[in-house]
Amino acid sequence: MDRRTFLSSLAATTIATACSSTSEGADGSKKTTGTAPARAVPKPAALAPNSFSLGVASGDPTADSVILWTRLCSEPTIEGGGSPASNVEVAYDVATDKEFADLVASGVAVASADLAHSVHIDVTGLAPDRWYYYRFRADDQTSAIGRTRTFPTASESPDRLRFAVASCQDFQWGYYGAWAHVAAEPELDAVVFLGDYIYESNLGDLSPDKSGARVWSTPKAETLGEYRQRYAQTKGDRQLQAAHHAAPWLTTFDDHEVANNYAGDVGEFDGGEPSSRSRRLAAYQAWYEHTPIRVEAVPASFEEIRVHRSLTFGSLASIFAIETRQNADPPPCRTPAQLFTDDGPDCAERNDPERTNLGKEQEAWLSDALSDSTSQWNVLANPLMLAGMNIGTAAEPKFTMDAWDGYPAVRQRLLDHIVESNVSNPVVVTGDWHASFVLDVKSDPDGPVLMPEFLASSITTFIFGTDYRAENPHIRYFVAENCYGLVTVTPKDLLYEFKYVDDVWDPDTEISHVDRWRVTAGSPAAAEV
Repeated sequence: MDRRTFLSSLAATTIATACSSTSEGADGSKKTTGTAPARAVPKPAALAPNSFSLGVASGDPTADSVILWTRLCSEPTIEGGGSPASNVEVAYDVATDKEFADLVASGVAVASADLAHSVHIDVTGLAPDRWYYYRFRADDQTSAIGRTRTFPTASESPDRLRFAVASCQDFQWGYYGAWAHVAAEPELDAVVFLGDYIYESNLGDLSPDKSGARVWSTPKAETLGEYRQRYAQTKGDRQLQAAHHAAPWLTTFDDHEVANNYAGDVGEFDGGEPSSRSRRLAAYQAWYEHTPIRVEAVPASFEEIRVHRSLTFGSLASIFAIETRQNADPPPCRTPAQLFTDDGPDCAERNDPERTNLGKEQEAWLSDALSDSTSQWNVLANPLMLAGMNIGTAAEPKFTMDAWDGYPAVRQRLLDHIVESNVSNPVVVTGDWHASFVLDVKSDPDGPVLMPEFLASSITTFIFGTDYRAENPHIRYFVAENCYGLVTVTPKDLLYEFKYVDDVWDPDTEISHVDRWRVTAGSPAAAEV
């Protein structure tokens, strides 16, 4: 099934390991510092059994800090999650060993009822380039143990970075056997997730042979409570939890965290959802509540949540995460007869230099961050295909307008900037398409290759099977199967491995085959290994 056919069928608490003290955080939360023994937790009222059912997670590591996350939720498939109506105090511990004998940080955070009893803790003052174990405690319950790490300092020269890349994990479209394989990857430093952590609609009726195997607890997600249920049901999966427990994540979002192909407050249908701004802001709040993301302060209304950020792994690599939804102009080239706006022919509106998918602030940040980078490798963590693709014919070209093809002026500015700034070894890793690609990215269609783009297929979601290589010579590789990507970066090269699962409906699925592509430092084109 190709994309067109398918669519037509359808508080934050901070801790540092220094001398003990307490102060007020920037967002009004308590900031605790100290290396005291494990903190006792006051007994909350009516905390249900199995309140750590969603596991734990970590994210956005720096050389001396990492974000720790959990959410108290005993019943993922019901609204409210079975948590009490009041705030709950939760203790957390960080240690160098799994037995927590060498405790380096411990404190108490407030799981706010207003934020679905989620907890985001910025543990600071940690040693660089070090692995740690962490856990949470509330009442007489203790969470699963997570493993996380800090990154090397900018002055260090590590010899390897390894991270998994994934996107598109519709709970109702298969089991998460792929995540079990990610969790078992040796020497995994991080996971980069590129969007569609949940799906807002019910797609189960498109797979009648598997009907009832994985069913959403809500018909769709439009309210804050419904989005929370979708995240809770997704995060309750043990194989996904294992991947979160194995390493820190860098996460961005795409469209299905809100609504298919939305841009700002405009949905894929002309005049359709999420025309209601309240729906979009509810979706952003639920995403924050379930994501180990580093923010300066909890947004007051989620009118604007800063998702773009970067991670630096010593002098070896920097990863720049972006999003292309909340400040995007609606897709161009709409016609009254066009029901869906995800694809269409060229038009003058498409080439308007004022059109944006990044927003001015994010575009400026990305340009400055790339210019300022001193890393040997610079990886753009990108939700939607950057290189572009003609999904029509040579005589009548068509483009996916809610991807970068709908915003060619912004793309051209980005690519020109990479060339002018002489960015070292740029590479793009991408999600969204439900099929795997290797593409040559060019600033001029007739010019030289600027960088490679690697797009790994979906974790579970249905596959887009149409091969568009005939009209797109810059597409070097195409496979229509479910997979995740594994990236290994060294000073000499970057290796991208496409790891395909045999059957998404088998929770114990094996890896069926692995395809490998390599980029050599100083050479912008990828080569099949």
